[in-house]
Amino acid sequence: MAKEDAAIGEEERTLLRDTVRGLLAEQWPVEGAVERANDQAAVNRIWRSLAAQGLTKLGFDPEEGGLREILLVFEELGRASCPVPLLSAVIVSLLARRHRGAADGLAGLCEALHAGSAAAAVAFGAFDGDAAAGQVSFAGGAVSGRAAFVENAATATYFVLFVDAPAGVVVLPAGAVMSVTPTPGLAVPALSELSFAGTNAALVEVSAARLAELAEIARLCCAARALGAAQRGFELAHEHAKVRKQFGQFIGQFQAIQHKLADCLTRLDGARLTLDAAATMFDREHEDWRVFAAASLAYAGPALRQVVLESHHTMGAIGYAEEHEMPRHFRRIHADLARFGGAHRARAALADYLLGPAAPAR
Repeated sequence: MAKEDAAIGEEERTLLRDTVRGLLAEQWPVEGAVERANDQAAVNRIWRSLAAQGLTKLGFDPEEGGLREILLVFEELGRASCPVPLLSAVIVSLLARRHRGAADGLAGLCEALHAGSAAAAVAFGAFDGDAAAGQVSFAGGAVSGRAAFVENAATATYFVLFVDAPAGVVVLPAGAVMSVTPTPGLAVPALSELSFAGTNAALVEVSAARLAELAEIARLCCAARALGAAQRGFELAHEHAKVRKQFGQFIGQFQAIQHKLADCLTRLDGARLTLDAAATMFDREHEDWRVFAAASLAYAGPALRQVVLESHHTMGAIGYAEEHEMPRHFRRIHADLARFGGAHRARAALADYLLGPAAPAR
C-alpha cells in the first residue's frame, strides 16, 4: 500500500537547497575543488560542517526528509564537486532505521556519522550490479573476499560490507581491512578495492532484498550527483556563450549553439523530473518504485552524458584545460553514471519488467 504525501513541502525543499548551496559556496568554493578532494583534512572539515547542519542524518528519520530530499542534497554536492562520504552515511542511516536498539554496531556507527566524528565507506560487493565489483562471504565469524568500486575509502574510519553469503552487513574499523588499493580513473578521489582474508567480524542479518534495495538507492544518489555536475557544466557553457565572440559576434547568437543549449536544458529537466518521480514513489512506499528508478536511470545516463559533451563543445578548448572547472564535472558525470551497471543494467531491468525475464541461452 502506498503512502500519499511526504512530510516535507516545496518551501522547505527550496530552503534546504539554498542552505546546502550557500554552505558549499562558502566552505567548498570551486577554486581548487579537485585539489581539496584529495586533502583528507579539507574533506573532514566540510564533513563536520554538514553534520552541524544535520545533513549527515538524512535517511534516518523519514519525518525529517525522504529520498527526494536526499537526492536534492546529492545534486548540490555534485554541482560543487564536493566528495564528502554522504552516500555511506545515508546507507547506514537507512539500515539503522530498521535495526534500532539492536546491539549490532550499526547504532554506534550511525551516531558517530551523524555527529561528523566518523566517516564510513560502503562496499556493495555482489549487490553492486557490476560483475567486476567482487563479493564478500561470511563464515566462522570472519569475512573473506574482495570488493571493488568503494567510494571514500581513503578517508573512511569504518567500512560497511554487504555480504551475500549469507545475506547481511558487516561493520569493520578501517584498521581491520587487509588492504585498501586505490584504482585511479575518472572518479576524484579515486575509488578503491578492498580485500579480506578471514577477518574477524560480526554479521548483522539483513535480507538480500533489502540490500538490493539499498544498492538501488545508492545508484539514484550517484545519478543525482551527476545531475548536479551536469547542471553546473551547462551553466558554465551558457555564461560562456554570452561573452565568447567568433566571427565578430557572440557565439550564443549562432543557432547551432542555441539548439545545443536548448537540448541540454530539456535533458536536464527530464533527468531531474524522472529522478524525482522515482524518489517520490520510494517515499510513498509504492510497490513498483524500482521500476520508476530503472526508468530514471535509463534516461538520465545517456541524457547527462550528452549534456556534458555539448557543454564541452560550447566551451571550446578552455573546457578541456585542467585549470578550468569543466573537466572535474566531466569526470564526475561519467564516473557516477558508469557505476552500478550503468544505463545498460537499468534498461535490462525495464525489459524484465515489461517483457519478462529473458529465456536462458541454449
